[in-house]
Formats: sequence, C-alpha cells, structure tokens
Amino acid sequence: MEVTKISTMDLEKLEKHTRRIKREYESHLMKHDFNSPEAAHWKGREKTWLRFKILTEIDNLNNRVILDFGCGNGLLLDFLKERNIHCEYYGWDISEKMIEVARKRHPEAKFRVSNILEDDLSDYNNFFDYIIVSGVFYIKVDAEPEVHEAWLKAILSKLWALCKKGIAVNFMTEYVDWKEEDLYYCSIRDIIPFCVNNLSRWFVVRHDYQLWEFTMYIYKGPREGL
Repeated sequence: MEVTKISTMDLEKLEKHTRRIKREYESHLMKHDFNSPEAAHWKGREKTWLRFKILTEIDNLNNRVILDFGCGNGLLLDFLKERNIHCEYYGWDISEKMIEVARKRHPEAKFRVSNILEDDLSDYNNFFDYIIVSGVFYIKVDAEPEVHEAWLKAILSKLWALCKKGIAVNFMTEYVDWKEEDLYYCSIRDIIPFCVNNLSRWFVVRHDYQLWEFTMYIYKGPREGL
C-alpha cells in the first residue's frame, strides 16, 4: 500500500518535533531512578505493566523477533523476562542517554540509537515479526496537535516496512474527563482511516482496560486460526 509522503519542509518540522520530544524525555530521565517507570515518563509500575500486558497480547511472542520502538530504559524487557516470554528482543530509541541506561540495565540485549525518520533502515525491512510502540506518541510537549499527528503517522509508516506480522501501538484516548496541555489525545475516528489507507485493513482496537488510552493491533494479514 502507498504510505504517507513527506515533503522536505514537512520533514524539517517533524525533525524539530523529534528533537523537542527527545529533550523532554531526557530531562525526565535525569530526575528519576534509572530503573523506574518514571525515568521513562511513566507513572508507577502497576500501570506500566498493565500497558505492557495489553501490548504483548497482540500474539504469542515466544520465539518471535521483537522490536521495542522507543524502548527508553528497557522496561519492556523486564516485563518479558518476568512473564517468561522468550523472544529475540531489540530496543531502539532516539535518545543516546536512554540507550546508555538501557544497555547498563540489560547488557545482553540488542539496543540501538535510531532516528527512524532519517536513518537508512533498509537492512531491517521485514526483519521483525512484531513491533511494540509503548507511549511514544503520548506527549506532544508544546507542538500543535497537527504537527504531532503528522509525526506519529510518519513514524508508523516507516515502522510498517520493518515488520513481517504487525505492530502493537497505544495512544491517549480522547474520551477523558480532563485534558493536559502537553499530551496528545488521539482520535480513533482519525487513526482508523489512516491505518486502512496506509497500513492495513486488519486491525483490532482495545479500549477495554482501566487506563485513559487505547491500544491498536495492526496486522499484515488476517489472524491465523480465526
């Protein structure tokens, strides 16, 4: 399928936004215990582990090749180990500081600093079975919602070429009791047409758990056995 085209001018705006997001996460990292969810801009282990549980229910991940995109300090790998999910794990993040922390926490894992909108990642086309994207798109800092929306759609389009089976990604829901200025509340009515037109018509929306967010499983083809 045809993916979203990005003009040079648009790319400059998106790269500026990438730098803004990177600074926000790195400043947060330095204020907290490197081993904590708070270091990755989360709030508490219970909510973080629930989020991971929902994301990893995209399929049986045992013996799969998994990319944790926006891996932060590598907490998803902690979760996978605790749940005895044995997969080939890769962690990528835009932040050198985050990757440095992740490598110290899990020296055996395959971590990489990556700017997906700039790097040549052709060697990874159809490389990963599944890509997990947890919380990457929640914080827009002071950007206009339209810029953040274009940014996340450009990233998802790039990621789509790297996976063989699908992507699990979460977003803040717009169905909330209040809104914070620096968060991005994704419209389900908008993200579904984007998904169908640019990625795949095979998807699941999970809006059934007790967090102010929703998770999408986007598949390359219909689920086997269904």
